[in-house]
Amino acid sequence: MNRFFNIIIIFFLTINFSFSNVLNKKDYNLLGDSLTVIINSENEEKDIFKQIKRKLRYIEAILDPETNSFLKKFNDLEKNSEISAPDLFVDAFKIMKDYNDITKNAFDPTTFSILSNASTIDKVKPLLDSKLFQKCMNIRNIDVKITNVFSKKYSCIKLSFDSVIDGIIVQNMKFLLESKNYTSFYIRFGNTVYSRNFINENNNFDKRTLDAIDRVGIKIKTLPVFSFLVNDNDKIKTYNLNYRSKRISLNNDFFVIVASDSPVNNSILANTLNLVDYSIFAKNLYRNEIPILIVYKDDGKYIYKYSKPFEIFFD
Repeated sequence: MNRFFNIIIIFFLTINFSFSNVLNKKDYNLLGDSLTVIINSENEEKDIFKQIKRKLRYIEAILDPETNSFLKKFNDLEKNSEISAPDLFVDAFKIMKDYNDITKNAFDPTTFSILSNASTIDKVKPLLDSKLFQKCMNIRNIDVKITNVFSKKYSCIKLSFDSVIDGIIVQNMKFLLESKNYTSFYIRFGNTVYSRNFINENNNFDKRTLDAIDRVGIKIKTLPVFSFLVNDNDKIKTYNLNYRSKRISLNNDFFVIVASDSPVNNSILANTLNLVDYSIFAKNLYRNEIPILIVYKDDGKYIYKYSKPFEIFFD
């Protein structure tokens, strides 16, 4: 008889546990990409998903690359306090100010704006001798860009929008969910992921990144917060730039994973470190305070380097 009651109790406990948490998942189309939000809670969360949709409308209005009135929409948005973009953009530029230390003069991230639309090396070489290159490569101009971040005074300012969009959207979703006291959720947009108290089976890197990780024989735990360079994107060209000689080479066998606590910082680093002069950067990477892993191909062999904070993510 006792055994029967024990079975009944276990049965009801199992039923109760099964229905105590619901994985509420929603996918959104945003800026030509997919945003995934999963909330682990006791109820169906229809209201919060409506709030997310409203916020995404604001974000899409301001970050739409086709708009001709970016500044006006941005100012309107800032007045509504619907998006935390202004402070996040400035934070991203503060990170960029430290790039000379981060990369040991191996790369100035504003170069990305010069190379971003160039499909061949032949189209890039003339840009390296242009006045635009000199203006963008001067790290001291970053201070000026902080104050002019919304004026588009410099054409190389394009980096501020292109390289942190993924991180900004994820960060804003994080802010929204935390403000509503959600404690278990998963957010992914583009190359950037943020999760909190959420068990995920894998990191969902692209195929080429997974292959590169396999080739160097390492295993990575599931990362709660990270960005990576999306190498399966045919639009992405990876140019390694020698900062001193201004020589460049095309090298699509370069992979970056950044796993700090900040989605914005992860996004901008993952989207720009692919242009690093890895012969310089790799030598000093272990001492870096940011969790970074790079995998690159040199003389036909895949090599991986990482910073000390990234060690905890190896399985």
